[in-house]
Amino acid sequence: MPRPEGREHADATHRRIPEDSPARQARAGVARTHVSARDDDAAPSQRAAGRPVSRTSSRVGGRPSHSGRIPQQSRNSQRYSPSASAGARPRRTGGASRGNGRGAQVDPAAAPYQDHDRYMRIAQKPERPGRRLAGVLAGVGLVAVVIIGVVLFVQSLPANVTLNGASVEVHGGKTLGDALSASGIKPQPGDLLAVDGSVLEAGKGEPFDATVNGEKVTELDAKLASGDVVEIGNGGPIEEPSDSVETTIPWTVAQEGNGAIHLVEGEGKDGVKATKTGKVSGITAEQVVQEPSNIVRRNVSPDVGDDKVIALTFDDGPWGEQTGQVLDVLAEHGAKATFFTVGNRIEQDNGDAFIKRAVSEGHQVCTHSYDHAAGSGQGVNLGFMTPEEQKAEVEKGRAAIEAVTGTEASRIFRTPGGNFGDDVVKNIGPLIKAEIGWNIDSSDWRRPGAGAIANQIEDAWPGAIVLMHDGGGDRSQTIEALKLALPRLKDQGYRFITIDELLQYPLS
Repeated sequence: MPRPEGREHADATHRRIPEDSPARQARAGVARTHVSARDDDAAPSQRAAGRPVSRTSSRVGGRPSHSGRIPQQSRNSQRYSPSASAGARPRRTGGASRGNGRGAQVDPAAAPYQDHDRYMRIAQKPERPGRRLAGVLAGVGLVAVVIIGVVLFVQSLPANVTLNGASVEVHGGKTLGDALSASGIKPQPGDLLAVDGSVLEAGKGEPFDATVNGEKVTELDAKLASGDVVEIGNGGPIEEPSDSVETTIPWTVAQEGNGAIHLVEGEGKDGVKATKTGKVSGITAEQVVQEPSNIVRRNVSPDVGDDKVIALTFDDGPWGEQTGQVLDVLAEHGAKATFFTVGNRIEQDNGDAFIKRAVSEGHQVCTHSYDHAAGSGQGVNLGFMTPEEQKAEVEKGRAAIEAVTGTEASRIFRTPGGNFGDDVVKNIGPLIKAEIGWNIDSSDWRRPGAGAIANQIEDAWPGAIVLMHDGGGDRSQTIEALKLALPRLKDQGYRFITIDELLQYPLS
């Protein structure tokens, strides 16, 4: 039977290498090593099958080894090499020669050493990554155990708190209830009350009243920490459940004092009243849920001290040349006054010119309404008018002044007839700063004669407000009375100032 071509090539190679050459001996040694490794791997299966394990004969490359022959090294190397088992070709050496024309051959002298290195790399497996991860996890677990132990130890320590001014050591769960137990304090519960305040059941109210660091606490299981400041006392009452119906409490005007200057303070706001019927007692009672916010009309007087000052006021103008003549007398005596004008009078009889002159000479111009409460006000009382009409009287009167002066009009106001009742205060109070009355009525509107009018003016005292008129009819007596009274008052040391200047003094 003819030999396979590969074996003839191997025999030819063997014959070319002498028996005692180093390469021949090295190749034989590697082959024996591979055989021994295979025998060791096969021994357990052979023993299990009852066959003797032979170490003098073995298979190399799947064929029986022949005594006196060197196994086919190139094939065996491929079987044991990781690259050969994957179908890769043997790596060529740098000086490989072409044999019989069938391709480059592995250097016979270097092959045993290359196979041995490959085998050793297979045998020496690296450490698995899973083992390193297990070690890391074990370390983390140990740290966690230590931390948990520290936390449990800290939690087992008592909390030192201040309870009603005394130091208390709190154990257990360190709750408010534990603190009470440690202190011995026993707060008394409040009562359950009916809607009218009577006691329905004693001890059925709040069990205690407590704060921790100023914050109200209602549960005994509230946690405490060292350093907490706890205040605890008896519980408060609880009102019985009830059905409630709420109604409005209208705000009113409260009056204080008796002065001629009427300051309007505050903002009117309705309150709320609840009518309750107790579901336990059946009792019905009223309770104020929210107090009304009332407007206060403070009637004050200026405290001028030793200053001899008088406030002269003139109503119902401007009134043609009469207003001009009043301005002439005031200018002659260096007196300042306040003119309470009627809006529609500014718009006629050259009224705007007199307003401009009065302002330019240092007098104060305020509104006395737009048409002196004409129509529903019967020409004398804003209180007869609707709330909207009352507001319009103030707003239109100020607008007439602003149209002439080009500046914001004063919020000082005088009502027609001096009628400044509660209803008027409610309606126009938010629109004004003060309503100005008077201390002395010159009664010039009666036309009692210049002398009588002058006597009234001369009865003034420091801080007094004098009422006169420059409009509303013939005011010739008023003009003559001014010519008599002003020089006499000046001789007594009096000065004549505006309302704004008077308001600079303390008011009480």
